[in-house]
Amino acid sequence: MAESGDRQPEERLVGVEDVLEQVVNFGRNVRFRPRAAYAPRSEAELLAILARHRGERIRAIGRLHSWSEAAVADEVLLDLRHLNDVRVVDSPTGMHAEIGGGCQIKRVLSELERLGGHTLPAIGLISEQTIAGATATGTHGSGRHSLSHYIAAARVAVYDPATGAPMIRTIAGGDDLLAARCGLGCLGIVLSVTVPIRAQYFVEEHWREYASLDEVLAAEGEFPLQQFFLIPWRWTFLAQHRREAAGPRSWLAPLYRAYWWATIDVGLHVLLLLLAQTLRIAALLRVFYRWLALAFIIRGWRVVDRSDRQLIMEHELFRHIEIELFVRRRDLLRALPFVASVLSICGGRPDAAAGETTKQLAALGLASDLAAIAGRYTHHYAICVRKVLADATLISPASGALADAPEEPWYAISLISYQRPSDREHFFRFARLIAASTAQLFGARPHWGKYCPLSAAELEPLYPRLADFRAICRQADPTGRFQNRWTSEVVMAGGTSQSNFTREEKAAADGRQ
Repeated sequence: MAESGDRQPEERLVGVEDVLEQVVNFGRNVRFRPRAAYAPRSEAELLAILARHRGERIRAIGRLHSWSEAAVADEVLLDLRHLNDVRVVDSPTGMHAEIGGGCQIKRVLSELERLGGHTLPAIGLISEQTIAGATATGTHGSGRHSLSHYIAAARVAVYDPATGAPMIRTIAGGDDLLAARCGLGCLGIVLSVTVPIRAQYFVEEHWREYASLDEVLAAEGEFPLQQFFLIPWRWTFLAQHRREAAGPRSWLAPLYRAYWWATIDVGLHVLLLLLAQTLRIAALLRVFYRWLALAFIIRGWRVVDRSDRQLIMEHELFRHIEIELFVRRRDLLRALPFVASVLSICGGRPDAAAGETTKQLAALGLASDLAAIAGRYTHHYAICVRKVLADATLISPASGALADAPEEPWYAISLISYQRPSDREHFFRFARLIAASTAQLFGARPHWGKYCPLSAAELEPLYPRLADFRAICRQADPTGRFQNRWTSEVVMAGGTSQSNFTREEKAAADGRQ
């Protein structure tokens, strides 16, 4: 529930000026107070709003299931929930869906199934996000490209650079499309996207524990849709083996779904909340993961079910915060043990590699950052790792395969905290340390939609085509009307001092938060 004085997206009114309440994201780590907020019911109404607020800064939000500052709208906020149509079209290149930008993924999946037994080519872990929000930040599933990769065309509301009048632009090819596929809202307001669709399919799943990362990766050939978890304080791997199956649905699939919801989605998380938020005894957390956590998982039970049931988790049931780091396959075998070693040091139980890890951090100038957190942060959630094929985008976290490894996949390492919003100081210190160190050591890229603590100078070398993205955005939006302070200073400014925000605008934005 919203705190006193906060307004969640479900409570916001349509077309209300002079908004006094704060808008708060799902993770409660981002708060802002727009001067005006609208939920247009048509594209014509949206264009009228743009005309009315010409010269002001305008940002669109989805369901605010993001932990970065990408959604912050200090001046004009647009909630696109009413632009949620889903149409299936048969084109010369195959079946496609035209999806309204404000349509939640769960509605997309439901409508595609209803309209002929179709589904999306890739499905993320949660279905609460809107299609525009998910693609704008590079949301991904496991074993395939991110959703951004599949966008064939995007319809975007912008200002005509020549006349300044609001207009709708269709982006359907070239570098402009590569930029729009993961655009962070910087190219305008995404009204709809066109994506290829496929026939609904089945996925077989079962669990197995492994002692080494090599064993888990070796299983990818047989289970290309798998994701796996590094279990903290036990330091073994639990693989969720997945692959497409011919069907039919397992007759015990309903029981498996009920077991999963009651035991994992709810039961395990309630226990973790008790340990992490109420008891807060580090030794109990370590004992739990070392000896008890895997008792919740039935290993070896092979179940076949529809893809949209098997690939989605109810991860939004409990409030949390998350940082996710993308590394190439060549770096995963070094990066994941490094992350585990840093977690061990932070939790006051240094592992065998702690000495080398400490030296590496000192060489990066991060010795004081480590000292500030060592022994003070006990990680309390399994580290999820998912494979993502290289994207045809400019700046999605899995974008821009390098010339020497054009098909090399990326792996997303997800680190989650269920601490109360008022008790996250140590998580933020850890997140800053792990993001800064892995960026320098392994070229790790933070997910744009998760907690993203890196500066423009730190992000600059991670994206070979970031300069191209900036140039395209500036051509589409020369005055930065669709920027916010975060995108302007962190994404668009790069390693230079260039920013679309004036000193006065920064001060005004700070005063509204």
